[in-house]
Amino acid sequence: MTSEPPLPAAPPLRPQARANRARILEAAITAFAADPDASMDEVAKAAGVVRRTVYSHFPSREALIEGLVAEASAAIASSLIAGPAEPERPDLAVAVLALRTWPIGDRFRILLSFARRELGEERIHDLLEPLRASSVRNVERGQREGVFSGYLPPTLVVAMYEGMTLTLLEHANRGTVTDRGETFATAGLVLLGLRPEVAAEVVGEARQWLDDPGGPDGTGMG
Repeated sequence: MTSEPPLPAAPPLRPQARANRARILEAAITAFAADPDASMDEVAKAAGVVRRTVYSHFPSREALIEGLVAEASAAIASSLIAGPAEPERPDLAVAVLALRTWPIGDRFRILLSFARRELGEERIHDLLEPLRASSVRNVERGQREGVFSGYLPPTLVVAMYEGMTLTLLEHANRGTVTDRGETFATAGLVLLGLRPEVAAEVVGEARQWLDDPGGPDGTGMG
């Protein structure tokens, strides 16, 4: 019995088609943030394309939402491998990860409220898994080294951290959190047991580390 030949890979999108798809996804983020019940017609209008173009990329509203999730997932994966390797110090590593990923959450925060209703908690949980795994490793290391408090298991602390993240993104929706992730990073370190003034200093180091990758290596040595 012979095996079936593999299906041919889908041809890559042409530049104009890629541009249209990106424009549709950006328009969907804006449209759904303004009105969670926005129609495909409204998304097409916001994107400046005809309805047929939207449906050629996303045959249903559900497919469009999945497209947003896929885009967010790709952005998260990219943030984890972009730039220099993670700092060795666990407190600095936590702050750097928070500052790296806040812009993604800020851009896709509609997913954390709107898509939860549309896709369910499990889908959002899966979306955050790469960040969750990295965060648990950092917390485990910090607790072993005595940098973070060990009053709770790492997985539970990270679950609390995720809940805090959703709260802060809701406040970003309302315009009461407007920085580049410093509030998020500081609050996370305080949750892990650092004093607020120490957490703020670490976040300042993390911002400098991200802005100047050729500077200190994150080990505490210049």
